[in-house]
Amino acid sequence: MDNLISQNKLLNTRRSLLKAASISTLALVSGSVKAFSQGIDFKNSTDISDNDLYAEVRNQLMLEDGLVYLNTGTLGPAPQLAFDKISLMLKRLEANPAIENFGPMGSEMETVRDKVAKFMGADEEEIILTRNTTEGISIVCSGIKWAEGDEILTTNHEHGGAETGLDFLADTKGAVIKKMTMPYPAESKKQLLDLVKSSITSKTKMVLLSHVETVTGLRWPIKEVSEILKGKDILFIVDGAQAPGMLHIDLHDLGCDVYACSGHKWIMGPKETGVLYMKKSIQEKVNNVFITGGYTAYSRSSGTRNAPIIIGFGDVLDWHMAIGTKRSEKRCMELAAYCYDELSKVSGIKVISSKDPELGSAIVSFSLPETSDNGELFRSMRDKGITIKRLPQYNAIRISNHIFTTNDDVDKMVALLKEQV
Repeated sequence: MDNLISQNKLLNTRRSLLKAASISTLALVSGSVKAFSQGIDFKNSTDISDNDLYAEVRNQLMLEDGLVYLNTGTLGPAPQLAFDKISLMLKRLEANPAIENFGPMGSEMETVRDKVAKFMGADEEEIILTRNTTEGISIVCSGIKWAEGDEILTTNHEHGGAETGLDFLADTKGAVIKKMTMPYPAESKKQLLDLVKSSITSKTKMVLLSHVETVTGLRWPIKEVSEILKGKDILFIVDGAQAPGMLHIDLHDLGCDVYACSGHKWIMGPKETGVLYMKKSIQEKVNNVFITGGYTAYSRSSGTRNAPIIIGFGDVLDWHMAIGTKRSEKRCMELAAYCYDELSKVSGIKVISSKDPELGSAIVSFSLPETSDNGELFRSMRDKGITIKRLPQYNAIRISNHIFTTNDDVDKMVALLKEQV
């Protein structure tokens, strides 16, 4: 009886709260998209259980039926609403390109910076729309003044995309890159903060850390690092590729100077979307040609943008905010805790992610014994409908537990893992 009531509540929510303004009625009637795929106002779903709510989230995705998708850390699956909206916008754009792009659609595109600001706890004037995390960090690194011999402090677990900007400073301006060797798994916040404190020198002019590390899923205590760096002439850049969409983000509270992320990972937005946040107090220090025309989505220096993609990104942000970013973070962490516990029961592997709730994230990684090859495991799981991430340099595997995944997905992955190890 309770189950029937829950189903009726969900059905009533679907019926009454479809977002009609952005819907292709023809597509819905013709059955060319999943039923109710255009979005539900999840703000009105507080009486729906998490399991029912996130089952509906899964229903709104375009993943293959039966696919166990555990690699959002590489690319997230966009909801059907984004695909439909972008398709409609592309058709509308090509019907009258110049008028639409520099008129109604251009105006709609310009609203996305405000949506990002609300989603990430910033001011619109601090937001630049990019194509990905790499581009955001590169904009900053290629636009700041630098003296030869100045030091950059980072870690040996950073993504190659972020390192591109650092390497540019080393190759063109004589920057010295110092990499802290990361413990894995990390034991405590204090261990990490002491590592930062002991590594800073009088020559340190930049610190670059990942909010959530791409290797182990370690969640850096960004706010505490910001406090350590406060008052020092050190630019603090955060690679946020793996955090927004998984974690509730409040950039003003975190206190970093720069934060770059992609829209196509945990935010599950259209591919080739990204965000660069620059705190107002440091903006005058960054002089890159891309932003000389201002921070608006379109400017004389940005040139023509892909308005349909950017508008679709804005719709996905609305979707996340309706679900609730704090609720999503709670769900992700619950899924990750189950994943961690189940992997810990598998003999022969080593979980290299932190179990500390303050340091952990929705990413759980594990290394394989020397006798096992993570490439073979990856291919075996792929062939059986399970998508995971290889970490070749560590002979390890990374699992991404996002709001649309389930404990059953983890069980299937672990069962196959036990057969292979």
